[in-house]
Amino acid sequence: MDFTLTEEQVLIRESLSKAFQTDYDFDKRRAVLEDAATFHSPAMWSTIAESGFTGLLAPEDSDGFGGGAAELMVVAEELARHLSLEPFLSSAVMAVRLLDLASDATERTLRMPGLLSGEQPGAVALYEPGERYAMENVATTAVETGEGWRLNGAKAVVIGADAAAWIAVSAKLEGDDVDIFVVETDANGVKRNPYRLVDGRGAADLELKDVVVPLSARLTSGGDAVAILSEVEDWAVLTMAAESLGAMECAKDLTLEYLKTRQQFGQPIGSFQVLQHDMANILSEVEYARSMVYWAAAAMAGDDPITRRHTISGAKAYIDKAARFVAEKTVQMHGGVGVTDEYALSHYVKRLTLTQILFGDRDEHLTRFLETA
Repeated sequence: MDFTLTEEQVLIRESLSKAFQTDYDFDKRRAVLEDAATFHSPAMWSTIAESGFTGLLAPEDSDGFGGGAAELMVVAEELARHLSLEPFLSSAVMAVRLLDLASDATERTLRMPGLLSGEQPGAVALYEPGERYAMENVATTAVETGEGWRLNGAKAVVIGADAAAWIAVSAKLEGDDVDIFVVETDANGVKRNPYRLVDGRGAADLELKDVVVPLSARLTSGGDAVAILSEVEDWAVLTMAAESLGAMECAKDLTLEYLKTRQQFGQPIGSFQVLQHDMANILSEVEYARSMVYWAAAAMAGDDPITRRHTISGAKAYIDKAARFVAEKTVQMHGGVGVTDEYALSHYVKRLTLTQILFGDRDEHLTRFLETA
């Protein structure tokens, strides 16, 4: 299989890189991190949307790009290189894929334009408090009333929910069937508790108390909600894998440059054999991780959900191991400067720390890998 980027994919990467270099340098990002009110740059999010990246995975009949896993891999890697805080993962990946998989044409026509414009970002709540990564364990309830559906329950660590106009949540109906509902974040009874994740991105815990949504807010029926959410999660895991690769690449490059310029005993520390060996091991881990990302991206094009999950989890388990190794070694080789907030390496390490636990840590994905073998 040929994994060489196509001319179109190269143009996608170059276009996104140029946008960040123009509007979003490291100092501007640090200023965003100091803002307690907004967890991302609205200006940069508008640039991402205006450049068409919010429609990367949206079908062409919804005015999207119609891209797939390969294009997502390219974009996610580049976003990590620039330490993006914008809600691309939650809205342009998870919400877009959910609408495409779960909703009928009417609901898709209603909500997709807001996702593509960036003006009405969405989010998808996968997990509930105390359930870790078991999205099939749903205690949130949905009861049909004369007004529509009444929802009660809670969701935990909803990525991008801090900025979302609407959130898709799973809820249990009478008879224990689970379906997916769209909840407007400004609806009565919705309480969001927003916070920053370790890498600075926004998330929120969600409380639903007697939240009434219209009948049309129900996106699924027939018991396929968990399967749809599983596929959405797989897209999110692929995004995390590609982000890990981008962050590892940048951590590696910063460390290599540091070894060339940092002097000790009258010579660059990169001349010391033990550090050369460590650098070679870092390079090997990054290249192995790249192969795993390609493997995962190829699996997303398949039709078999078991094979897809097996591959995605196997790749994520390995990439998490590589991410931890690269993060630890690059900090060790820098010394104290490697963990200072003023130096970019510490921010890449935070990104790698988050990607190791978001949507399943290494133990979780090793378990899934074995269960789907």
